[in-house]
Amino acid sequence: MLPPLSDKELLRLEDLLITYGNDYSVLNLAELNGFFTALASSPVRVIPEHWLPAVAGGKVPKFKKPAHEEAYTALMLRYADQVAQALADDLDNYQPLFEHSEDEHGSIVVLEEWCFGYMRGTQIAEWHELPAAQNEQLKAISLHGLEDNFELLDTLSREQLQACVPQVLDAVRGLYRFQRQQTLS
Repeated sequence: MLPPLSDKELLRLEDLLITYGNDYSVLNLAELNGFFTALASSPVRVIPEHWLPAVAGGKVPKFKKPAHEEAYTALMLRYADQVAQALADDLDNYQPLFEHSEDEHGSIVVLEEWCFGYMRGTQIAEWHELPAAQNEQLKAISLHGLEDNFELLDTLSREQLQACVPQVLDAVRGLYRFQRQQTLS
């Protein structure tokens, strides 16, 4: 097992995502956390050679320095392992790395970036059709993770959006359990 990333390493990873990112790449840790959560929840193992280009928007970036490439790859591998271990070790207490924002009423959880990453992960892992119950769980995540739902999300109140947070958490845990059972059977 690889050691978890320190706060300093997480900041370095996010800086590398931004520095080498583009309109199609993962640009922040929340989205990357969602992406790796979906990969860890996948019924099939996706190798880094397949998911690394997906994080970067289709192909691995052209790095300005060899040290950047080494750090980018090493930090990505360790963070993917860290997320997978957190799910495997204590699923009931797993906390996705959601973003937070402030409005006139206080702090709110922002689901979109994380959910976009999760949905990207399901696409890279080529998830197959799910049974009805698991499909409903995935819909709780895809509501916030697909551009097709922007108009609907705009109609929801602050309270309705925050009520989605426990639904997404339940979905993450339920999908992970389901996929692990599928892998074991």
